[in-house]
This record gives sequence, structure tokens and C-alpha cells, in this order.
Amino acid sequence: MIKINSIKVVTEFVDSETGEIFVDERVLGEETKKTKKTRTSKPKDDGDPTPKVTLLENKLQFNKAAIELTGFEPEQKIDVKFEKVGRITTPVVHIDDKSGNRLTKTYTVSFRGSRHDNLIEYGEVFELIPYEGKDGYFKLKGDAPEKEDDIIDIPEEIEMPDEEEFTEEDFSDDFSLDI
Repeated sequence: MIKINSIKVVTEFVDSETGEIFVDERVLGEETKKTKKTRTSKPKDDGDPTPKVTLLENKLQFNKAAIELTGFEPEQKIDVKFEKVGRITTPVVHIDDKSGNRLTKTYTVSFRGSRHDNLIEYGEVFELIPYEGKDGYFKLKGDAPEKEDDIIDIPEEIEMPDEEEFTEEDFSDDFSLDI
């Protein structure tokens, strides 16, 4: 009894117009092993114990410590809002099913356009800090200086000069309107 494990078939094709020869080799009867790539649902451990979010070209990347701190999971919608306290505006990240973007299995969130441009003013690498009094909200402390509104401090009391310091010239109309 003869047992055949595999057969090698070589086929040659000739293009009649160009004269090119094409060769096809196949082995029949051999078991082909299929390899399946599996994606990990955990972020790569960067070894940094500080919870950080990195602003990339068109997305936010959470590190392992940030995911552990927040408890965010893939498919949840994450949003970044800007909250103003006094004169300081702070970016805040939280879960928002209405206006957020989905967190991927590799722990990134799409973040493009004007939202990206607004956030980059605060930095590119952000430390996550739990927001006191707001469960599930985290402040993003960027590597750029804190941003303050362009408000001029005006003292509560404004000193007016004495009436004696004014002259008649201070009140004269020395302009004309040609209509």
C-alpha cells in the first residue's frame, strides 16, 4: 500500500502575444495552518505610573495608568470640555454618550479639527487629575502654561483728580465733523 502525503503541481502559462511565461506552483494534500491575529484589549504598558493622555495628530492616546484611574472601557464615548473657574480655563475629560467619541480597544479617541486646535494650546501631554466633587470627571493638566483670560484687573476704587487740576482746555471741543 502506497500512501501519498502531498503532490506538487507546477503549471506554466505562456502569453501568446508577449511570450511571457507565468509559473504557478501548488502543493496539494498538505495541511495549511491558519494563523489568526488577535488584538489585545489592554493598552501597552509604557512603564509610567502617572496617568497621562497624549494629544497626537488626530487622536488622544490614554496610557495604561490613565485607563486604570478613569475606568474607561472600549466603546464608551469620551468627551473633552473646557471649564472656566475664575480666570483659568481647564480642559476636562469625561464620559458623554451624546457628544463624545468612542474609545477604541487600543485606548485612543478620535480628536480632530477645532477641538484639537483648542486643546493643543494647553499642551501635548496631559496628566489626569481626578476632579473633586465630580465623579467620573478628570482635569487635564497640560505641559503648557495655564491659560488665563485676557481680562484687565481694574481696582475697586478709581481715584479721580481734583477739580482744580482741570482747565478749560480739557473740556474744549477742538474737532469738527464734516458731513
